[in-house]
Amino acid sequence: MSDATLGPSAYIVLGLLAGCGSGTSYDLKNWADTSVGYFWTFPRSQLYAEPQRLTDLGLLSATQEAGGRRRRSYTVTPAGHAALQTWLTTPAGQPELRDEGLLKLFFSPQAAPRVVALIAAGQLAVHRERLAAYENIQHSGDIPGLDGQRPLAMGLLYERASVAFWSAVLVGDDPAPGAP
Repeated sequence: MSDATLGPSAYIVLGLLAGCGSGTSYDLKNWADTSVGYFWTFPRSQLYAEPQRLTDLGLLSATQEAGGRRRRSYTVTPAGHAALQTWLTTPAGQPELRDEGLLKLFFSPQAAPRVVALIAAGQLAVHRERLAAYENIQHSGDIPGLDGQRPLAMGLLYERASVAFWSAVLVGDDPAPGAP
């Protein structure tokens, strides 16, 4: 089985099941929503399709309830643990930044001057909201995930930097003095 056939969604499934124990696709959705979903966007429908594919590849085993809702519960197999370990020890590479606000800001010279302020105000609200959510998680002590503390720290840094950047753009300051 080649790891080249596995994408990030497969590793999310493997990682969540390896760390949280066996579970259904619904469990995976709930676990993702309160952990990796904060920093990795993906269609939640993949959490319903991916487990069957991973079962077909021998990376998960499945059991189905005999009656009732006939839910399937998935467990990571030794081959699944090996695939996860291989992925974890492979360098992640350059991160991908997909920020529609920055994309709009890039093209904003083609719009009316007031558009920059509209973009900045909208992005500022989005980042302030996410920062508040992260701060609430930090203050509650209810850090989600298997090792949520370090990703939460990065999330806080990112959102604080984004709030500072969009605040400067909104008031017309250069957000990066000395930048080309």
